[in-house]
Amino acid sequence: MRQFSTDHLTETQFEKYCVDLLKAMGFVNVRWRKGTGLSSSPSDQGRDIECEFVRTEIDNAVYVERWFVECKHYKQGVPPTKIAGALAWAEAESPDVLLLVASNFFSNPAKEHLEKYKANNRPRFRIKTWELPDLEAASKGKPLLLSNMVWRKSSTS
Repeated sequence: MRQFSTDHLTETQFEKYCVDLLKAMGFVNVRWRKGTGLSSSPSDQGRDIECEFVRTEIDNAVYVERWFVECKHYKQGVPPTKIAGALAWAEAESPDVLLLVASNFFSNPAKEHLEKYKANNRPRFRIKTWELPDLEAASKGKPLLLSNMVWRKSSTS
């Protein structure tokens, strides 16, 4: 059995993968905020990607949601300190959704921080998190996206 992984990607490659994944999922006006030649952009203002999702309701009313996406490429759990900036910028700029994407997973302290943040601040925006299993599920059936990914043999095969 083969195992989905993003560990081989650099931070920049992981952001590019997230850009490509969002486009493949139907997001529009996807803007990668990589404004420097550095491996990461220190002035991205709490989001690596801005995009829009067009939602059609059952009564054919159309809504355009503005999403801020913060990508965290870690081989271990993403700590709470690494999501604080995204929360602060989202609070200041009010997107409809703040999506935090981890190449592997968010640490338990980060998950607890997000739950406390939601309870204490009641933000005007929705907060979503995607971890490795979510990325794998969203990538299935997208051969062009997966052509740049590495599949590792799991130790169980």
